[in-house]
Amino acid sequence: MSGQQSPPPPPPPNPALAKLSLRISIAFSVFSVVTFLVAPTIDRVYSIVSATLFVLGILALGLGFWNGIQRSRVDDVRLAGLLSVDKSFVPAGIRNRLWAAVLIETVVTFTFAALRPITEQAFGVLVPTLGIGLATLWGSRFAKFHPRDRQR
Repeated sequence: MSGQQSPPPPPPPNPALAKLSLRISIAFSVFSVVTFLVAPTIDRVYSIVSATLFVLGILALGLGFWNGIQRSRVDDVRLAGLLSVDKSFVPAGIRNRLWAAVLIETVVTFTFAALRPITEQAFGVLVPTLGIGLATLWGSRFAKFHPRDRQR
């Protein structure tokens, strides 16, 4: 025995973050439709919510990359796994939920920003950052990477 402890294995894949990401995307989509229909009465609220979700996305992205850096000490972390896009690192169901959330956010926000371009509704284009951030956070915690080759 070499005296070194092996690092703890990553936790089993947890779909909660992927479900949360999808639920936030759907809720924001509904909010976008409501804002479009009753504008301009809640335009300011829409811009505040969009900016808040953007900030949360940046924080999730930063935390995801930080976790990925920490994990790279023991695992061969790949960017495709960290961003939850490669099926060899991420189960298909979870990957599909995470990227469906990004797709929903992108399509909805760009559609309504195009319909009302010089209004607060254009702030919505910031929101897909949240989906990307949550995908990165999930990948940094649960993606299955190969152990780092200690011979290098």
